[in-house]
Amino acid sequence: MKIFSFGMDQLTVNELKLAGFTVVTQNVLPEPSQTQGQMLMVTSEQVPVSGLSELRRGYPNSSLLYVYRQKGVRSYQSIHMLCESLGIFFIPPRSTSSAIVDKLRYILEEEREERSNLVGFFGSGPGIGCTSMAKLFARRMAAAGMQVILLGLNLYDPGYDRKTAISLDRLRPRLTGKMLQAGDFEGLVRQEGYAYLPGNFDYLSVQDYQEEEIEYLLAKAAEAADVVVADFGSVPESAAWYVGMQKSALRMIVTHPKHEYRLQSLMELAGHMDLHPQDFQWLINRGNVEELSSPKNLALRFGSEILLELPYYQPFQDSLPLGKRELQHVDDKVHALLVALGLAPEARKKGIFQ
Repeated sequence: MKIFSFGMDQLTVNELKLAGFTVVTQNVLPEPSQTQGQMLMVTSEQVPVSGLSELRRGYPNSSLLYVYRQKGVRSYQSIHMLCESLGIFFIPPRSTSSAIVDKLRYILEEEREERSNLVGFFGSGPGIGCTSMAKLFARRMAAAGMQVILLGLNLYDPGYDRKTAISLDRLRPRLTGKMLQAGDFEGLVRQEGYAYLPGNFDYLSVQDYQEEEIEYLLAKAAEAADVVVADFGSVPESAAWYVGMQKSALRMIVTHPKHEYRLQSLMELAGHMDLHPQDFQWLINRGNVEELSSPKNLALRFGSEILLELPYYQPFQDSLPLGKRELQHVDDKVHALLVALGLAPEARKKGIFQ
């Protein structure tokens, strides 16, 4: 199938071609007869939302893909709904070129060969313990013999109390110029067996980060470690959060029953990126704090799985003060995670694979 592209930037077009797609770049909308039985991909910069109905009528025998460029977590849900009603495929804002490739493969039902070693941690609200959970899993993966890099990609919170010689904002010029080397990862902060890149200390630059920069960092980190753990924080309005949602092989949501209303919005937002509740594992933090709804009832309502529940702890320094039994429970989950990533063999216990 040919893809007629109207309004897409040349870098994305090149990525599509490298992925094996036949792309025909257009300066104006092509004739409907040209695209019959083919795909027409247009951007919101070239075709406004008000012109979608007319676009559908003008190309009744073509597959249509609408790339919505207006950034922001609000306003585009109604655009997605309109596209669905018109039979038009939808690409949300902040989608990277690789996410568009994945979408096209999904539409064309092609097999996805890319295997990711990225485990993304997302919080349902500030202060829920996303960074602590990410550090816990990184520490236990390292204890299991894995080479682990933990990336602080919550652009609104560095996740570290002290300014360090290396951090996300200090590394950024090398991201922008695509000049990362293996030595850059060797200089990361060493913490309990894993390498840690503290996040962004420069709060004024939060909205300046580009999706391509984050995607490049994740790709280079994946080459330097067995597992990449990333703390993407709990604020969706950042390039890193969106890329993390798109690129993670496993997505961990750190939450609590009192965040039920936040989870509702989070799941709706994920739905616009072709993600569903079953694509997430929930980590219930402070699970012993009384709430009207239990974690189990919350998970049943949304259709997600609870991977782990941890109780509330008094203020701690850096590592969660887990007891021996809790630590064993975490290690069991970590092993299952490594098996899912293809990094550990299935363990046979009493004749049953675990």
